Amino acid sequence: MLGFNKNILPNIGVFFRYKNTVDVFVEDSYDEEFYKVIINRVFEKTGHKVNKLISLGGKSKVIDACKADQDKREVKRVYIVDGDLDILNETNETSLDFLFVLNRYCIENYLIQEEPLLEIIHDNVLIEKEKIKKVLSFDNWLKGISEDLVELFIHYSICKRFVPTQATVSLGVGNLCCQKQKITVLDTDKTNSRISDLKSEILNVISEEEYNEAVYELRQKWPASVDNVLTIVSAKDYLLPLTEFRIQKFKKIKNFTLRRESLRIRLAKLIDISELEDIKTKIK
Repeated sequence: MLGFNKNILPNIGVFFRYKNTVDVFVEDSYDEEFYKVIINRVFEKTGHKVNKLISLGGKSKVIDACKADQDKREVKRVYIVDGDLDILNETNETSLDFLFVLNRYCIENYLIQEEPLLEIIHDNVLIEKEKIKKVLSFDNWLKGISEDLVELFIHYSICKRFVPTQATVSLGVGNLCCQKQKITVLDTDKTNSRISDLKSEILNVISEEEYNEAVYELRQKWPASVDNVLTIVSAKDYLLPLTEFRIQKFKKIKNFTLRRESLRIRLAKLIDISELEDIKTKIK
């Protein structure tokens, strides 16, 4: 990623003008293609086309660039950032023109939908969708992991508030899993162990009473539920890998492999994007 002075960031789009009719600034470019599919679906009926996303290398850099780009000018643009742990802590920036903060943890959170998953699995295993739906057991599976993951992300958010140097979401989900009947699943004991470690780090800087108040407040706002796990838990690092593991159940029916990159882009083409439609309002 090239470095730019923040005062010229709003004008970076000129280098991509031949590619885009709207400048779309995002945090990172780790997998531009699937993100671009979603953005172009959002703008599908507007006549706009985005052939290149402009990645600025992090949330704070996107917000700084947006702050420097508040004056009126002809170029249509939108700055998009993840909701991330700021959703729980209610610390997301909300006052800037042209800034769109995702109302879920990250863009991948919008990919975790039952019907698109059923369609993709059906294309690969070629059995009745009703049987696929029964084996996938999507809602029950999400309910089963919601309590552990919501509690974990509550502790991640408290860490961000009081122990910002402590690694949290970046620790990933891999070490929280175990094998059951040759399927990788989330392990409650391992998750509770990580929560306990986080609690110890938090109690190094605040009192037990302050900790209990913080946990209680967040549990009241974010009780364990399917909706909340899909909102506050990182799909990129947690839900999407767990979805991949869930799909392993179908190897017993027909052996097939679906790489994460392929899964993401196929989901991007099929998901309901209604929650993202407001992006269009930010370019006006």
